[in-house]
Amino acid sequence: MAQKQANCWLLLEEARTLGLPLQDYTNAKEMFNHAEWGVGFDIIVGQLYELGIKITESFYKKVEVVALSLNLTREEYSFLNELIFSY
Repeated sequence: MAQKQANCWLLLEEARTLGLPLQDYTNAKEMFNHAEWGVGFDIIVGQLYELGIKITESFYKKVEVVALSLNLTREEYSFLNELIFSY
């Protein structure tokens, strides 16, 4: 359980550095503070996708790890794959 929580927090922080807007960051953080891990995850991936924020391959792998720990299906995050950029 502690590892899942740590991974969620790390995902949130990295999403912010990638460009997740402060309001969305705050909303996801609030969900995590109330142990609403799945809702916070949905905010992060949904907003990154809706806003077309480019992500790294390593970030996508972190999304997969978190999704697995939350027992989410691939369909709940795989759309982020199209936002991966390489240098």
